[in-house]
Order: sequence, then structure tokens, then C-alpha cells
Amino acid sequence: METEIINNWPILAELALIILAIFWVVRRNKSKKWSRFLLILSVLLIIITVTSVFFNLKLIPWFVMAVTFFLTMSMIVVFQPELRRVLAQLGSRAFSFISEGKDKEFIDHLSDTVRQLGAKRYGGLFVIERKIELKPHLETGVQIDAQFSSELILTIFHPKTELHDGGIILRAGRIVGAGCLFPVSQKEISDRRIGLRHRAGIGITEESDSISIIVSEESGSISIAHRGRLEHDLDLATFQKRLLTLLELNDEDEDEKEAEINS
Repeated sequence: METEIINNWPILAELALIILAIFWVVRRNKSKKWSRFLLILSVLLIIITVTSVFFNLKLIPWFVMAVTFFLTMSMIVVFQPELRRVLAQLGSRAFSFISEGKDKEFIDHLSDTVRQLGAKRYGGLFVIERKIELKPHLETGVQIDAQFSSELILTIFHPKTELHDGGIILRAGRIVGAGCLFPVSQKEISDRRIGLRHRAGIGITEESDSISIIVSEESGSISIAHRGRLEHDLDLATFQKRLLTLLELNDEDEDEKEAEINS
């Protein structure tokens, strides 16, 4: 037994490094379902690797490769939204929406605009860009660079304008695009009040760290979507408080909140 350990010490050293790397990833990741899946996959691979090394098995390595491929493909399917966000973050600029306390002033302006849209029964979709750039979606609409104003928003979302069916992208409190198209979420939603505008608001948050605000054309209700979750039919005070909270959260805070929700 001692001879086997001595002869295979390089493999054991590599295995120890892999275990440490897995431990670090699990500790950093706050999503319980993601961590649980990663732990199960890692333990399985470690057991198979150790068994094949010490018993000099020939078929096991091939089996390990097959199982790894199958589980990796399963992971891509199950955790597709999370993986899209991670990939989108690669190469994205480091950008924070909040700047020197101006977030509260912006939220006040946005809340008043949302209130007016709801009162007039104008459907609206706003997407607040954060760290992950929304350039591909910006290119689907009309690129503009304008200061945020209720008058401009009401004009864009007027039912008789050409841009009212798309969404507005906000960057650092300014309007950078209108009439933009976003991916529609494929989640199964039982609430029949959730239409294409709401699904588009959810869809863009499934593949980015953006925050969506949706105003219903039928009821005038206000909703917020973030990380693929929809908070529907909010009153104005709750909307303001929730949006301020989301804008103040950093990545680690968001992971902790998501872990609490999933637990």
C-alpha cells in the first residue's frame, strides 16, 4: 500500500489540488443547487479516479470521460441562465449604476414616469444596464443619447409611435436606446396576465445582470424583473424601495439573496 502511494504521489498531489479548487469554488458560490450539483459531480470523479489509479483499472478512465461529458452537458442545460450571465460578464466593463447618491433622484424621476405610464395605460419596458453591456440588444433598436425625462418616455411609449413595442435601455441614468428587442423568457408561467412584454423583461435578466421594469398596458401595474425572477403588481412605494435595494446590491450581496430565496 505504501509503495502504491509513493509511486502515485504526483497523481495524488494533482487530486489534492483539484479538491482544493472545488472547495474554493463551492465556498465562493452562494447558489445551493449549483454547489450541490458541483459537489456530487466532483465526489464522483474523485472516487472513480482514486479507484482506477490504485487498482490499475483500464476501463474506468474511459467511463470517467463519458460520465463527465454527460454531466457537463446536463449542467449546461440545467444552469443555462447562470452560465449565460457568467459568459456575458467576461470582457464586460466594470460599471456601477449608482453614482454619488444620484440613484435616489433618478428613482424618483423613474417612479413618476412609471406612474404616468400606468395612469395612461401605456405599456412600457425599461432595462437598466449594469456591469454586463447590452450592446447586442441596443443594436436591435434606435440608438440615442438623451437625458432621462418623463416627456420623452411618454412620447416613446405612446401607442401610436413606432418605438412603443420595444424597450428602453438606460445607462448611468441616460436613455441610450429605444425600440430595443430582448429575448423572451421560456419559463412556464401560470399567470395569464404575464404577456410578451413581461416575458421580454424577464428574459433579458436571465442572461445579464440588468434590472427590468415593466408597466402593463392592460392594467397599468408595475413589475420588476431581476435574475430571471418577476416581482409583479407592485405599488409605487414598494417599487421605489425595491429598485433602490437592487441598485445598491453588489455581486456577492445578490448571490446571498439568491441563496436565501432558493433555500
